[in-house]
Order: sequence, then C-alpha cells, then structure tokens
Amino acid sequence: MSLRSPFLTGLIHPLNLLMLGLSVFAGLVSAWWLFPVGLVLWLVMVINVANNPSLRMSHRMQRRESLAQRFQKRFDRLERLQVSIFNSLASAPPRVRRVLQPVQDETERVVDEAHALCRRMTALENYRLVTESQVDLEAELRELHDTVDRTDDPVTKQEYEESYRALQRRVDKLQMVSTQLDRVEAQLVSLSNEMESMVTEVIRLQAMGPEEARGQVDSLVEKLREEAAQLETFEGQAVRV
Repeated sequence: MSLRSPFLTGLIHPLNLLMLGLSVFAGLVSAWWLFPVGLVLWLVMVINVANNPSLRMSHRMQRRESLAQRFQKRFDRLERLQVSIFNSLASAPPRVRRVLQPVQDETERVVDEAHALCRRMTALENYRLVTESQVDLEAELRELHDTVDRTDDPVTKQEYEESYRALQRRVDKLQMVSTQLDRVEAQLVSLSNEMESMVTEVIRLQAMGPEEARGQVDSLVEKLREEAAQLETFEGQAVRV
C-alpha cells in the first residue's frame, strides 16, 4: 500500500474536496468572484491539514524501512518513546510547549539516527544469519586443520593451508560482525533507557512555568545530542562486509 504524503492527504481530505466543489459551484451558478475566494479558503484548509504535526510525524514513521527482527523490536520501543514525548508536549500549555520544542526536535533527530544505524546493521545481521544457516564455519575450520596435519605432499599441503587461512579470515570477519551487532544492540538498549528518563523529565517540566522549564531544557537537549553523536560514531565504525 502506497503512503500518502501530508500534502496529498490535505488535497483529498473530504472537507477540503467539499470546499473545492462548493467553490466551483458557486463560481458557476452565483458569482464568478466566489470561486477565487473559495479557492483561497480551500488552499488554506489543505495547508492546515498538510502541516498537522501529528500527521507529519505519522507519515515520517510509516516511511521508515523495516529492519532485521533483532533491531526492529529495539527500534519500535524508541518510536513508542518518541510518540510519548510528542503526545506529552502536544498536551502542554502553548508557552511551555514552545519552550520544550527543542527537546522534541532533538528527539526526532536521535530516532532518525538510530533508524539509519539499524538500517545499516540490518545488512550485517542478514549476512550473519545467512552465513550461519548455510555452513558451520568452525567445523569446516577444524576439518581443514586436521586435513593439513594429515597431508604429506608439499604442494597439496600448501593448497590446504591457503584454504585454511582464507577460511580463518572469513571466520574472523564473522566474529567482527557479531561483535559489532552486539555493541549496537547494547547501544540501542542504553538509548531506550535514556529516552525513558527523558519522557519522565518532559512530563515533570510540563508542570512548571515556561521560565522554570527553559532553565532545564538545555541539559536535556545536550543529552540527546550526545546520544546522536554516539550513534553516528557507531555507524562510522560499522564493519563493511
């Protein structure tokens, strides 16, 4: 099923279509100047729907690619926390909401960084799963080692030794991939715990006045930026298969 952009949703919204139809009808049967007036009102209604924050965030979430199961469940938790922060700010008084807006903006950035990292790790996870399901590399390595020990012919022995070294490099690469995947998963767990605390902080700040809340926003934003920086570092260090 194709995803509708917020703008397209605004265009085909029933009330907006009704307004467009009424504008055309009024221009044809009543007075021509009612059509441009109605058209302006229709455009305002379309823009209002397209700029709806909840709709835009929902569309952004739906556009994200699926991940390997190992990371999808971790990322789903991050998305739920992102929605919790969004809903908390949506219910806050307007002045407090404006003060806390940087927290929401930085939360979106962190979740986007997490998804980018998980998307890249999905390729490595798929490589690991396919490799481990197809062959037992450790068993093959032991078998080759024993074959090298049993072989007396120098030329044949050299060929087996080269095969052993090539297989050992493959085993080492798979171990590097597994270690990288474990580290990323641990980082996602740590980020989820940090965002859990962030949700609590946002709810607490809502109860304060805008001036009191403003004094604590910077520290929350800085924590989120540090998390985003760590995710970027992990992505930059990702093993290339």
